[in-house]
Amino acid sequence: MPAQTIFTKNLRWVDITSPGAEDIEWLRANFRFHNLHLEALAEYQQRPHIDEGHGYDFMVLLFPVYDRQTQEIIIGEVDFFVSKNFIVTAHYGQINTLKNLFNETRGSADVRNLHMQKGSGFLLYKILEALFKRSYPILDHMNEDISEIEKGVFHRRGTDVLSQITLMKKNIIEFRKMMKTHRSVLEKLPKRTVEYLNFTQSKLYYRDLLEYYENIWDILEAQKETADTLAETYQSLASHRLNEITKTISIFSAIAIPATLVAFIFAVDVGGIPFRDHPWGFWIVAGFMVTASLTMLAIFKRKKWF
Repeated sequence: MPAQTIFTKNLRWVDITSPGAEDIEWLRANFRFHNLHLEALAEYQQRPHIDEGHGYDFMVLLFPVYDRQTQEIIIGEVDFFVSKNFIVTAHYGQINTLKNLFNETRGSADVRNLHMQKGSGFLLYKILEALFKRSYPILDHMNEDISEIEKGVFHRRGTDVLSQITLMKKNIIEFRKMMKTHRSVLEKLPKRTVEYLNFTQSKLYYRDLLEYYENIWDILEAQKETADTLAETYQSLASHRLNEITKTISIFSAIAIPATLVAFIFAVDVGGIPFRDHPWGFWIVAGFMVTASLTMLAIFKRKKWF
């Protein structure tokens, strides 16, 4: 998508969705960005980081994107070029929060004045605040999924509980992997001495971002512990159910063994087998078989094996 721009008297915000080769060349022609940063913009970045360029800061952050079809959390990347007179944002994936914030700022003079009058540092804060806040609905949805999994574990609902637990643990791992290195970036922001990143009460605002991060991380920690506990509980319950099934099968097999033994003895084709020619021979043997099984059943019952 071509670059979109919001202009104010002292600041402009350029937003690019899924930048391609043409977008990179446009940035190269219109800004004095280092080639390494432009190359980083064109490639997927594995970790959040902040670098100092010539008259600007280049920053990469990763945010979760929830895929409704696969119910998986995937990585959404947002890159920032921040200078005194401009902010360039480039993002990948369905990060609609950033699109909505850009369109809202462009469409409303009041919002534009609120976000962009205090300089690029304050605009950066408003963008980061919106991006961190967007994590809470995803966390709420994950909490709902965990509640459903918990019901499935303890009330035996559904046959795919284990796959649900596995998917939840995968989502938590991906989310934690994205968030883990955000702290280092957020801690560096208030330490930067450049004018454009320092505005009125900027350290307080940056501290708010760090609190958002810590809150999100605490929720993820709690979800991780819950998911691990549910996985262990499910495995324990599954093992218990398997043991109960095995026990039941073993009891029935043990009860049937005496009857099978009696039937085998009377079926041996040798001389002297009693009741072979008796008119009630079949029923007599059947009686022995039933008696042997009932005797074994009585022994199990007396020993309270079931």
